[in-house]
Amino acid sequence: MSDYVLKSAIRDLDESEIEIEALKDLAKKHRALLIASNTGAWEYFPKENLLDCNKVYFSMLGRNINDFECANSKNLDKVWTELIHPDDRREVISRFFDYLVNPEGMFECFFRMKHANGEWMWICSRGGALKDPKTGKVISLIGTHVDVTRQKKAEEEIQHERILLRTLIDNLPDTIYVKDKEGRKIIANKADVACIGRTSEAEVIGKTDTELFPGEIGERGYQNDMEVLSGKAMLNREEFFFDKEGKQRWLSTSKVPVHDKLGNIDRILGIGHDITERKLADEELKKLNEELNAQSQELKALNEQLIQQKEQELEKAIAQGKFEIASEVLHDIGNALVGFGSYLTRINRVSEKNSLDALRNLNVFLKGQQTTIGDAIGADKANALVAITDGILKTQNDNHKEISTSVSELLHIVSHIQEILNIQRQLVRNHGASHERKPVNLIEILDNCRSMLMAQMEKKGIKLTVAIKASTHVIKGDHTKLMQVILNVMKNSLEAIDMESDNKCIAIALDSDDKHIELKVVDNGQGFDEETRQKFFQRGFTTKRSGTGLGLYNCRSIVESHAGTFDIESEGKGMGAITTIKFDIQSA
Repeated sequence: MSDYVLKSAIRDLDESEIEIEALKDLAKKHRALLIASNTGAWEYFPKENLLDCNKVYFSMLGRNINDFECANSKNLDKVWTELIHPDDRREVISRFFDYLVNPEGMFECFFRMKHANGEWMWICSRGGALKDPKTGKVISLIGTHVDVTRQKKAEEEIQHERILLRTLIDNLPDTIYVKDKEGRKIIANKADVACIGRTSEAEVIGKTDTELFPGEIGERGYQNDMEVLSGKAMLNREEFFFDKEGKQRWLSTSKVPVHDKLGNIDRILGIGHDITERKLADEELKKLNEELNAQSQELKALNEQLIQQKEQELEKAIAQGKFEIASEVLHDIGNALVGFGSYLTRINRVSEKNSLDALRNLNVFLKGQQTTIGDAIGADKANALVAITDGILKTQNDNHKEISTSVSELLHIVSHIQEILNIQRQLVRNHGASHERKPVNLIEILDNCRSMLMAQMEKKGIKLTVAIKASTHVIKGDHTKLMQVILNVMKNSLEAIDMESDNKCIAIALDSDDKHIELKVVDNGQGFDEETRQKFFQRGFTTKRSGTGLGLYNCRSIVESHAGTFDIESEGKGMGAITTIKFDIQSA
């Protein structure tokens, strides 16, 4: 239509009516645009109480525009208000008419409308007022309806989840909080508020640790926050603080950085688990362990005393039994030696009675009558007879000397053994009494031990060498026990030597200086390794098939009871052994 025709058509109309019609025409165009955009559109005419709506307005509610009388006045209730949710209706209508009275800005409201299937849909209604340019009166309200059900449900779910999450964190016993990139609190659960000593979250929001905690504790927390904001997470760090009553408490704190969509750190998420009870329990456990350890040491010492006491009682009982047996054995040995000595004496007497004078006289006679005998039996036979008697005389003479020497030596040995037995009997008889230690000459003990073992050594072909430095070599001690030690050491060396060896040697050296007396027994026996050496002085350890494991253990105990040291060493298996016994001369 041309401008000319339009002007002709409206020439007779009032100017204001032309403007109103123009506005209405503009509204129609707007409504057409809304239809094209599939947006519900409405226009309310207050004078007629008429709500004019497009098809989309109804179709989004699952309804048909033909089911409603949109052209008749006073249809607002049927077309709009009756479809609003009862819980939303009063507030929405009130806001709508308030805007109609004072149409400033834009009308906007969210409410629920009933779908044809019975469901409720969320609608976002926006609109504005069309006013008469001259009078300023509202001609109509025009606006849109947009279905925001999906967004609203999403918002409700998010809000519900937020409520659940907040309920959860507020009811957890651990402190949970969020801080901004300045270290200020923006979320604090109830446990965190209580930990800080405040009564509400509002009292801590917007504050840093330096503002919430005094002194060093606040500075420490703030510095930790800055480290986390630099990208360094803090996990399970044990920290102490003081509650509102001034009591020290402990938290196991973890703080992690939170990144925004661009990857920048803009938050801190923190959680703290109260470990005060565990700390107190650890302290109590530590004290208890210390007390138990102290009691354990006391029990250990007491146990060692009891073991030592039992060992002493056992050793005493064994010793008592040994001495009782020894007393009987010594008695039997003494009796046997007396009988043996008497037989030796008889042999010696018989040997002396068996004089060689008769044989010697016969030899002289044969030599004097050799010529006469030669004439009778022949010279050769006479010479042979003289030679035979010479040989017999010489042999008998040598045998007599050897027998006499052997018997004399045996009698000397028997006498020496009897002397030793007398000493041992005396010691056995005095066993159990409290002895005052007396001077003991180690040379005499060494000689006695050598005499007792000499026969075995000669029988086995063992060469014994003894080197004694000129000195008294006297200490105060127990003669019997010291003799037991030295005899045991020499017997060990004797038993360690391989009988198939061509070179079998034991060397004994007794030396002294201003401070010590030292006895060394060296053999070229089977030797031992370091592992075996470490076990030698363990009670019960032995390398002998029939050993009891008490020999070296007792030897060391006896020597140490005499303020001495006892050691045995070897360069290895097959390298022999060196036993060293050292006494402090001050004990002499």
